[in-house]
Amino acid sequence: MHGLIFFYIRKFAESLPKGLAPTAGPATGQSSVVRQAGHYLPSGSYPDEDAVALLQAVAEARSEPLGDTVRRFGEFLAPHLVKVAGPLVDPGWRTLDLVEHTEELIHAMIRVAKPGAEPPVLEAVRIGPEELHLVYSSRRRLCLLATGLVHGLARHFGETVEIEEPGCMLRGDPFCSFVIRVAGRETHASHSPLFETVVLPPGTGSVAADAMDTDPGLLPDDGGVADDPVPEQIGGHRILGLVGAGAMGRVYLAHDERLDRRVAIKVMNRQRARDPGARQRFLREGRAAAAVEHPHVLTIHSVGEHAGLPYIVMQLLDGQTLGAHRAAAGALPLAETLRIGREIAEGLAAAHARGLVHRDIKPDNVFLEGPRRSVRIIDFGLARAAADDSAKLTVEGTVVGTPAYMPPERIGEESLDAKSDLFGLGVMLYELLAGRLPFEGTSMVSMLASIAKGTPVPLAKAAPRIPPEVCDLVMRLMAHRKEDRPEDAAGVAAELGRLERKFTDRE
Repeated sequence: MHGLIFFYIRKFAESLPKGLAPTAGPATGQSSVVRQAGHYLPSGSYPDEDAVALLQAVAEARSEPLGDTVRRFGEFLAPHLVKVAGPLVDPGWRTLDLVEHTEELIHAMIRVAKPGAEPPVLEAVRIGPEELHLVYSSRRRLCLLATGLVHGLARHFGETVEIEEPGCMLRGDPFCSFVIRVAGRETHASHSPLFETVVLPPGTGSVAADAMDTDPGLLPDDGGVADDPVPEQIGGHRILGLVGAGAMGRVYLAHDERLDRRVAIKVMNRQRARDPGARQRFLREGRAAAAVEHPHVLTIHSVGEHAGLPYIVMQLLDGQTLGAHRAAAGALPLAETLRIGREIAEGLAAAHARGLVHRDIKPDNVFLEGPRRSVRIIDFGLARAAADDSAKLTVEGTVVGTPAYMPPERIGEESLDAKSDLFGLGVMLYELLAGRLPFEGTSMVSMLASIAKGTPVPLAKAAPRIPPEVCDLVMRLMAHRKEDRPEDAAGVAAELGRLERKFTDRE
């Protein structure tokens, strides 16, 4: 555990009422906890058990359950962590904003400087201005600390929050899930400055600098690229206009002067490009996709940098995503669904043959090109080499992607492999054939809980008109255990091709 926590455990013990009742043991009573915690350097890293022992001593001195002490410590800790993260925190953020961006703050403050660190895995989905759903997973199972931190943040920002916990690892669930709602705000809320200096013991250095590997070039200064002018040229390509913009960056329509063709160029958001981990993920998307040459995978022409910003030059596609097509066209014929599934499987087989796992197979990452609606798999932003653990930019088990199409292993502790992509393909085929998703849930957390339990509604029940052998394949693709899914994407493509030929003439 990071030494910064021990520094604040000492501050926490000092803040408690004087005269706590001493109990037996080597680290007991308020003064003893303060003395013990003072032995840990804020810039160091120490066993989790040491921090738990100190908090246990505080709990015993207060004659209260350890869980109550941990929650109380979280409330105490929250505003101090906001100050430490100050340069990375938008001054306009409040409780839900900060919780929503906690994962990227953890990456900037801890993982960049200490790649081997194991901070908690967090995935937040903002439901509205006053509600956020959060998934938490960690081998430490410190969900009580997380609850205290959220309440402490709310107090810091002059807000009150209500927290529901539908799932909890302490109750045997595979992850903790929280529904956080803002219940009220102080009319004249005030809180400490975000950029307050954190004073540490002499000789320990700046914890904020140690944790964040502080570099002025990494700190936000302009809020992104909203006011950036459209460039005239990028990497020898004449820019024709802006196609769209999103959280990761901008996409431009451009003309390749050398080969006389139109292309699309994705340029990374200026603020995100200051995060080395985010830059690496962006460039990895281009390199991963460029390594696969196949008719059903988007073609990447080149990867480079322009004015300090990474960019990817890619094939310009004419058509729409599978999600948009289904929304406009409604239910698709069985033969067309099988054809689309086959082409997705063929594209995945090509990627898997190069050792790449896409990790985010969903309708918005399947593009239907031209009048024939030929499949192109896009957005390899989460792809990684299947056997390259060094390429992991987030801790094992991180919840990334779109919840409805996530395989159970992404929520748990198993590693992802080619069979994880097959699960996403199965969910898409189920949705196209049944007109609904296989796993029920009205929120991200309830959807993930349904996937974790592995209990989809059988396709034969959801869509009785679908031939039994098609239903069987789709359900095998969505098997809860990876070993129960088909062996590989190439075999799935062959099976879908056989079914496509069989049922094309019957419609």
